[in-house]
Amino acid sequence: MINDQLDNLYARIRAEEREARETRVREAYAHEPRLKALDEARARLFIDLGKRKITSEESKARLAEIFDEEKRLLASIGMPQDALELRVRCKLCNDTGYLGAGSKPCSCRLLKREALRGSDGVNARETFANFSTEIFPSTEQKKRTVNAKLLCEQFASSLPAPEKPSILLFGMPGLGKSFLGNAIAYEALSRGIDAERVTAYAFIQTVLQDIREQTQRAARYQGVPLLVLDDLGSEPVIPNVSFEWLFAVINERTLAGLATVCSTNLTLSQLQTRYDDRFMSRLCDKNTTLVLHLTGENLRTVR
Repeated sequence: MINDQLDNLYARIRAEEREARETRVREAYAHEPRLKALDEARARLFIDLGKRKITSEESKARLAEIFDEEKRLLASIGMPQDALELRVRCKLCNDTGYLGAGSKPCSCRLLKREALRGSDGVNARETFANFSTEIFPSTEQKKRTVNAKLLCEQFASSLPAPEKPSILLFGMPGLGKSFLGNAIAYEALSRGIDAERVTAYAFIQTVLQDIREQTQRAARYQGVPLLVLDDLGSEPVIPNVSFEWLFAVINERTLAGLATVCSTNLTLSQLQTRYDDRFMSRLCDKNTTLVLHLTGENLRTVR
């Protein structure tokens, strides 16, 4: 569904840019008819080159003359040099949504996909660029959170293969854990690295839906280059489902060296009580995981 929406969006963007170019061309020709003659001369030049009536060197020289005259004429009527060209909004993919001739999504497509997902996607508000140091009620909380932000930025800049592939953010609610997780995901998407952000609750709901409908939507969480698993510990405890699936995803991602960010409102001791030793050994392994403890006052209640 979303892929179809994206395909339609890019088709509309290309159509709008073609229409905008046609409008500029008509305007330019109306103000300076010589521009149309130059365009026709350029077309004849390519035909002559194809028929070998002129050499490649002669063609290049004449094209340069046409281009220079076009620039002068456009400037004389107050239009930019690229007025007669087809403009693109993304120069990486030329408004196709994909890089080159392959199927690798462009960063612009990844970001548009998340925008279409709305509250279920990675948002453009909680980013490193929008991180504010003015909201902290104490110097100590500011210092600790800024330090965590810097470490998360380093992690994001080293994607898709950071030295330690995992981050665990833990602390009381309202300390900025989800903000930092989203910021990492947004940075990844902006660099063309696919990412998925999901709450632990939504993750289990997807697993249950897969079980009921015999689908494999949850398989994406295992292989996506970056997974941000938010609010660990909020998921319902369903025997033979919740812990098993969470462990399977975290374990497989760790073994594959895939980047994973987990956040939780629980303390380490509470996590230990909720999950077994096997799960905790993966979640908090210092060889593979950067553990960041945020402390302070709930920023959502600070005015």
